[in-house]
Amino acid sequence: MDRLKVGRVFFEPDSGPDVEKVTVLTLDSHVANVVTLVEKFRRDFYQRDFCRPVEGTRELLIRAAKKHDDAKPETFRVTYRGWKENGRKSLGYSFAGHRFKVADDERYVELLIRLHHEFSVEGIVQAQHILKVPVQTQNFPIDLYILEMCDQIEAEVETYAFTGSVQPRVFMDFHSRLHEDGQRVEVEPYPFEDTEIRLSLAFYELDLGKTVPEERQRIVKALKNDNSNEACESLRAVINKAHKHAECQHKEMILCEAR
Repeated sequence: MDRLKVGRVFFEPDSGPDVEKVTVLTLDSHVANVVTLVEKFRRDFYQRDFCRPVEGTRELLIRAAKKHDDAKPETFRVTYRGWKENGRKSLGYSFAGHRFKVADDERYVELLIRLHHEFSVEGIVQAQHILKVPVQTQNFPIDLYILEMCDQIEAEVETYAFTGSVQPRVFMDFHSRLHEDGQRVEVEPYPFEDTEIRLSLAFYELDLGKTVPEERQRIVKALKNDNSNEACESLRAVINKAHKHAECQHKEMILCEAR
């Protein structure tokens, strides 16, 4: 494996320029966890709000879950920009456009992937018009909803695991809370069949000063000199090679119903 497939990144401190540690979660573990959640999501959970799903698209939904982030490696970028909320610059990352770069022979799968960050009336209606097959037009809204919510719930679990908190997303239908044990994430309402779901997070932890000291000096210097493009490209290269500098670790988190 020449380049690590990146799923999520945490910077410490994220304000730069003196970034010291980078935690890189693998894309494979994120996707595997999303697939697990999709498989365990109760398809009748919101039958009062959606048309009751009928048989015929579940395997296509699972296929979409397996492929939904396939284009993230080619779209991964490190960013350094100001945020209006706190008036400071922050290190971040982007996979902009990744959902439009995944193709599939089955149009239903392709449309689920394309819209999995856009649960909009317009997008759903257009997709249903394209699909036309009755079982697919009926199931598309609930399948898209399941994929999007599972993707976001898994992302929140990852963020809790490495930061202890999350920023609420306005489109999320679920409220999550990290248990005081630091491992259990309670979700309300709880849409899954199993009373608890264990998720394994694979990650690499880089102490930049120890693993790539010369590269860290260049990154810090570039950020301090407002040469963010050079710094971000250098940092992206380091992240893409995280598996060359550190051992893969695993952290288990437990998703469960709020008590």
